[in-house]
Amino acid sequence: MTTPATARPVPTAPGALPLIGHGHHMLIRPLAFTASLHQHGPVVRLLGPGPDVYMVTSPELLHRILVTETRDYSQGRLSEGIGSQFGSSVGMDMQFEGLTLFESHRRHRRTVQSGFRRPRIAAQTHTVREATRTQIARWQPGQTVRVDQELKRLACTVNARTLCGEGPTAHAVADALADLLPQVTRGLYWRLALPRMAYLSHVPGTGAFNKARTRLQQAITASIQHRRTTGDQDTPDVLSQLLATRYADTDEPLEDAQIVREVIFYLFAAVHALSDALPHTFHELALNPHIEQRLHDELDTVLAGRPVQPEDLPRLDYTRRLLQEVLRLYPPVWILARRTLVPVQLGDAHLPAGAEIAFSPYELHRNPQVYPDPEVCDPDRWLPERAKTLAPSSYLALGTGPRKCIGDNLAMTHMLTALATLSTQWHLRPRPGHRIRRPTPRIFLSPGPLPMTPEHRLTS
Repeated sequence: MTTPATARPVPTAPGALPLIGHGHHMLIRPLAFTASLHQHGPVVRLLGPGPDVYMVTSPELLHRILVTETRDYSQGRLSEGIGSQFGSSVGMDMQFEGLTLFESHRRHRRTVQSGFRRPRIAAQTHTVREATRTQIARWQPGQTVRVDQELKRLACTVNARTLCGEGPTAHAVADALADLLPQVTRGLYWRLALPRMAYLSHVPGTGAFNKARTRLQQAITASIQHRRTTGDQDTPDVLSQLLATRYADTDEPLEDAQIVREVIFYLFAAVHALSDALPHTFHELALNPHIEQRLHDELDTVLAGRPVQPEDLPRLDYTRRLLQEVLRLYPPVWILARRTLVPVQLGDAHLPAGAEIAFSPYELHRNPQVYPDPEVCDPDRWLPERAKTLAPSSYLALGTGPRKCIGDNLAMTHMLTALATLSTQWHLRPRPGHRIRRPTPRIFLSPGPLPMTPEHRLTS
């Protein structure tokens, strides 16, 4: 093993400028810049106006960081920024007395994981299906629809109902979530990029962001109060289980304030499966008619024209592979961060405790050394015999290891159900003359405007 005395210097990415380092690349061309970094090594140093950041591009090293040696790392600057605005939840570092960060996370995650058990999530299929049918019921053949806007509204409705329940407060949660999303870039992005700005009152977007956040907190609190008043906890939504769960070691329930923080984080994260990944899916289907045909063939065979049911989802093999491939090409969370808790050795790089580490699923997924023909949409690369050749931690669309996305099965269930429901009724064709722009990378990878024209496929 290389020792600190003999460790090679970590290569620095080219193109740094005085004072701002590589900040201009991350601001102006972040996707192209990060996608090029693997050319400079498995660990590449980025200079900034703040601390240096070490970008890890190797799946083997990422497997150590995220899976086998995860106790040596905490969440990084990105999660700190989210935590400072939404409060600590399962997606951030939590600290319980007498426990390490890793032990604290494991204790809390095991407690809230019960809300995401597979039978509960499968039971949400009906809710997602009916919300999708309602959303697209007003579409007319030949009429241009903004698919990105339609699916964003659907995402708010679906996640409000599946996370907070179908009660009278669900509409208020959906509306509050829809109000918060456009404020995220204006009011939250700069707080994540520059955490020291988080508590300043004159950061652009502060007032609107704070109002939207407060409205969502109040809507979730009303959902908790309604659930306690009715006493109905035998429902598949996540909130009902959070109200019932207890820490195994102390038999303590979650405090209401903690439940609100958890649900805000789940809503904030889960909404992007339908609002971001699904528009990218229809974009790829429009570019690849042979993929769309195979999707339709599978839906016709499995569903035979009837509404999708929970038991159908495991049989939609090609549909699932398509969504996996779209998430590879367009991972909603395109960059993540960690911080070293102890000195670590990553390949030839020796990093001290407190070093800031970043990694980009977008970069990893488009690295030709990891994925042959990485720009090609190929759902069959996820056939078992092909997928098993990938190195561990090569696919990070929904994370991996102890901090893997707690709602990964929820996200896939929602996407499968919505895609199957929509694609049994409609073809979606690009509007002539509209040029698809590159995805917009801020906190999440947004598809941008996507006007399309629906054409009837089957009569529902």
